[in-house]
Amino acid sequence: MAEVTINNSPFHVKSQITYPYGVEDSSYSCGYHTGVDIVSRGENNNLYPVENGIVVYKNNTTDVSLGVQVQILGESGKYWRYCHMVLNSNNNIEVGQEVTKNTKIGEMGATGNVRGAHLHLECSTTQNWNCETFVNPCIEIGIPNEDNLIINYDGDITPEPPTPTTLFKKKNFPWVLYSEKLRKRRSI
Repeated sequence: MAEVTINNSPFHVKSQITYPYGVEDSSYSCGYHTGVDIVSRGENNNLYPVENGIVVYKNNTTDVSLGVQVQILGESGKYWRYCHMVLNSNNNIEVGQEVTKNTKIGEMGATGNVRGAHLHLECSTTQNWNCETFVNPCIEIGIPNEDNLIINYDGDITPEPPTPTTLFKKKNFPWVLYSEKLRKRRSI
């Protein structure tokens, strides 16, 4: 069984993927599983954002397919939807509130159309949540999209810094070289 250790898990304890993103199934409105299902394998079921952001929606409705949920617009510009939470477990947050990866946003539950307690985590490029806007949340988090993947949480892990790039080199802009030649001519 594969394992990863990350600092941006929706659970701050060991967890496990129980149903990957993209599995084709005609019972879903898009024809595929639009999120990834994850269960806690640790001491608690608290849920946390996978990236810092702003709460843009929350509900305490247990009778819709996704149940009690919270939606967050992350720093990346992606929207995250945390579904099937325990009723009223999201009462400590409000729409418009800034949250960090350490802000508790609810608890894993079994509200909505489910067979057992789990987190259904979705990611989208817009808040419209339609078939064309869903993206694989595993890719966004930086983990394999694999059934039974064990996710270990370590908040002390420092992500690899991005490779520095030089976007503006003088040689990329001919007018910069031309203006330097003019400047040199004028100074003579």
